[in-house]
Amino acid sequence: MADANAAVPAMMPPPPRPGWRSIAAAVVRSRRAVAATAGVAVVYLVLGMVWCLFASLGLRRLARAACGEGCALVGGADEVSRFATGYLVVLAIVPGLDVLAPADRKVLGVFLLGMFGFLASFFLALVGFLLKAYSPAKGSRLERSGSVIIDVAVSSLLALNCFVVLPSLALFVWGRMLVLWQHI
Repeated sequence: MADANAAVPAMMPPPPRPGWRSIAAAVVRSRRAVAATAGVAVVYLVLGMVWCLFASLGLRRLARAACGEGCALVGGADEVSRFATGYLVVLAIVPGLDVLAPADRKVLGVFLLGMFGFLASFFLALVGFLLKAYSPAKGSRLERSGSVIIDVAVSSLLALNCFVVLPSLALFVWGRMLVLWQHI
């Protein structure tokens, strides 16, 4: 008869831990990494709130033009903009920009081009406002032209912020976050 211990297979070592668990454990152990993660999370939260604010303002403008002031979409957009504005008032960030890396300069170049577009949209809206304000009569061509110019300027401004300026800021923050993680 064979030995009883021979029938029991040898104990195998536990399977290796997945990579994400070891990364998560390293992050938890490092206080600087936790602080950096919290800081980046707050920055992304602010960027997300600003994006929601501009998107809700654009949605409100489109919904009001499409179905009037009493539309449920207008009310929903108003609620989102109030929510985003309230949280942006609570969260205030003072960015600390040191020396810019060459990769950051490209992203900030896109951001600056977006800001020039912002100024152009602002001045276009100002022209529309002046046309509307100094029209000879309500409902005249000049007044309607001013309203259309204001709508185009505000819509382009909101689209520019949602799809150019804020994504370039998010890329900038992401690049800075990677630099930060390399130094931890």
